[in-house]
Amino acid sequence: MTGAHGYSEYTTRLQALTTDVASGRPVQHDHLLASVDGEASEQLRQLVPLDYRRRVGAFFTPAPLKQRVSEMLKSGARSDRYLDPACGSGDLLLAASHALPIQESLEETLEDWTDRLHGWDINSEFVEAARLRLLIAALLRHGYENQSGWPISNASAYFTNISIRDGLEALRDQGAFVGHIVLNPPFSVISSPLSRAWTTRPTSAAALFTYQAAHHLADGSRLTAILPDVLRSGSRYSTWRTQVNKILSRSSLDTYGQFDEHADVDVFLLDAQVSRRERLEDSGEWWKTVGSVAAGSRSVNDFFSVRVGTVVDNRDPLDGPEFPFARARDLPPSGEISTPTRRRNFSRRVFEPPFVLVRRTSRPSTAQQQSRLSGVLVTGEAPVAVDNHLIVASPRDGSVKSCRALLKVLSSKSTSEWLDNRIRCRHLTVGAVREIPWPNT
Repeated sequence: MTGAHGYSEYTTRLQALTTDVASGRPVQHDHLLASVDGEASEQLRQLVPLDYRRRVGAFFTPAPLKQRVSEMLKSGARSDRYLDPACGSGDLLLAASHALPIQESLEETLEDWTDRLHGWDINSEFVEAARLRLLIAALLRHGYENQSGWPISNASAYFTNISIRDGLEALRDQGAFVGHIVLNPPFSVISSPLSRAWTTRPTSAAALFTYQAAHHLADGSRLTAILPDVLRSGSRYSTWRTQVNKILSRSSLDTYGQFDEHADVDVFLLDAQVSRRERLEDSGEWWKTVGSVAAGSRSVNDFFSVRVGTVVDNRDPLDGPEFPFARARDLPPSGEISTPTRRRNFSRRVFEPPFVLVRRTSRPSTAQQQSRLSGVLVTGEAPVAVDNHLIVASPRDGSVKSCRALLKVLSSKSTSEWLDNRIRCRHLTVGAVREIPWPNT
């Protein structure tokens, strides 16, 4: 029994739906439609404890994202087979089924889809739900209300390639799958020897799944994945991107936004083809180039030295000289201050004013925000110790005038739009701040 055992209550209801259709009993069409749309996610939140969902990364693909993936699959080159190695209750396999034809009879369609659709999940309850939802999807495609004698008295005979299995382990066989992998992997952080190509530290399970999925695909096969934005834009995944670039040739990369209202993480959609080219040059970074700094134009880095504050307040000892101490929670939202009032002993690098402080936590722009970023100018005379939750921009010319110009650049709409393309994860990187375009004025 797993932490998802409560989900069997929902699979029982799905089974009842298919049994009613098979027996000719009346079924509300809306119930069938809901079962292949957002209902599975709603039931997950109601029936499976949050701590278990977080631990295993069980957050099912919301309906808008499933629809986006379905459109991508239908608009691209069609595949004969689809695999979801972390299939959950089958949302992305349902998206893949939209790209598959139906046959002359329901039985033929079920047999055909059974051969074409493959999936793995560690939870038996999710696997059963995925099989039943695909069965209902086939019913809907055939127009169940006008037919009789459905051959679904034994639903377990279909979708047998969707099975209980650890997808990460199952992806170890290189070049084993010819077809198209669809993927919404867990976003949790885990430790695994499989990540040694880019790190020896705990890493995103989504990074591991994507890397292993790319290796599991045969040359010419495709991958379409929903991934956390940190993989696209975070500096700690730059080596991971370099490794994946050796295997995948990106067809499209779409910065989507927040996963859904229940999971506060921004995601992007990756569509790529396996093309192993270890000896070729890196195919570049993963952020959009619209609004990027063109060759010969200027960026914040041309005018400011940008680095992270050096104080780790809960770890660094209180030794050395006493300095004014800047912490994010003590600063005003924007504007200017002379010298921080809080003080701290510190024995390592401090910063000479004037400089601009930028909070490292930055949410992507919304309709309610005037701008994504704001800065605080520090103008005093005394050196300042700065907490590592802040980014420090020190003017290369040492002037307050340059700092005030930076405040305007940071708070501009154009900078917000540029950053939303460049990095949508919550923690800004020093690299992203350095690359912010500087206006030609």
